[in-house]
Amino acid sequence: MFQDVLLITVAAGKGGDGAVSFRREKFVPKGGPDGGDGGRGGSVYLRARGSVDSLSELSKRTYKAEDGEHGKGSGQHGRAGRDLYIEVPRGTRVYDADTGELLGDLTQEGEVLLVARGGEGGRGNVHFVTPTRQAPRFAEAGEEGERRRLRLELMLIADVGLVGYPNAGKSSLLAATTRAHPKIAPYPFTTLSPNLGVVELSEEARFTLADIPGIIEGASQGKGLGLEFLRHIARTRVLLYVLDATENPKEALATLRQEVGAYDPALLRRPALIALNKVDLLPPEAVEARVAELLPEGLPVLPVSALTGEGLDALKEALWSLVQATPAPELPKPIPRTEVRAGVEVVPVAEGVYEVRAPEVERYLKRLKGDLSEAAGYLQEVFKRHGVEAALRAKGVRAGDVVRLGGLEFEYIPEG
Repeated sequence: MFQDVLLITVAAGKGGDGAVSFRREKFVPKGGPDGGDGGRGGSVYLRARGSVDSLSELSKRTYKAEDGEHGKGSGQHGRAGRDLYIEVPRGTRVYDADTGELLGDLTQEGEVLLVARGGEGGRGNVHFVTPTRQAPRFAEAGEEGERRRLRLELMLIADVGLVGYPNAGKSSLLAATTRAHPKIAPYPFTTLSPNLGVVELSEEARFTLADIPGIIEGASQGKGLGLEFLRHIARTRVLLYVLDATENPKEALATLRQEVGAYDPALLRRPALIALNKVDLLPPEAVEARVAELLPEGLPVLPVSALTGEGLDALKEALWSLVQATPAPELPKPIPRTEVRAGVEVVPVAEGVYEVRAPEVERYLKRLKGDLSEAAGYLQEVFKRHGVEAALRAKGVRAGDVVRLGGLEFEYIPEG
């Protein structure tokens, strides 16, 4: 079953914990610290593949990368978690399902997008040795990997999009001009999913056609099948309106353009042609009359018959010329995310009690494991580096006041 919209959850791997370990050697009663680092957690990537033609090929709704391994004694580092690659169709646009942010647009074969970054591995206790701290009994825990919900939207990549009423002959036209084999039957809504085909005029001259399922009046408001697939014409360079010559083609064209414009007004400015199909069912004078009433619409009109092949060569040549002259449409591009470093805020909560809000420092606190009383010197270095010390002084915090940060309480002891 074809699927062009899908919600999935991706979770990167957690980093492995750093080890708290000390050498134990024969005749060496007090060996130094030798805790190894934890491995980085695996990241999750999306990768565009032309061999994948529908989002329905994604068999799961949650994808999890591998966690990093924990560090060990004797300086043994944990193995990094394996990255996870999820293959999606070319033309997939990727959104954060919770914020609506456009994260990426995968159009090129093999193009890769990072969607969940693996957590950093924790450092072992060997990294926290100083001249005054010879045997640290603490290390860093691994960082949690990113987790997010994604909305995937597939927009087929084609040069020409066929737009028309159900049973106007779009599938027959696609089959007659390409090697595609869409389902064809004499009743509406035969096409329940887009079909792609390649028109080959020569080895150098070739372009792709996309048959968009039939649009009906009200499609832009969700009626019928058209709204589900109108997004696929967003990438096409050229629109080909396929009209049934035996019905009322002028009225049909007006409705089609109204629905296309209601979905996206910019599409009405896209280069377009009209294929007046099924002319084999009318006498020549009736065909001429149908063409004459369509000409005031301002689009070239080509009488064709998908059944007999009449006019198809001229149609393919006209489409090829238009495709060559028309650049690929520009869609909104993802805006690169910029990391904003969070500041430090000191808030008085009671007499002599202050709460510090400093996300970057809280991140360090959460990752410490082991005997935190031994980590006081290290934390003081972190506080100074991130401006906590300066913020406390600026707020008038005095020696002996209580400072709360990241769920812990400290007695403030000013430097110097």
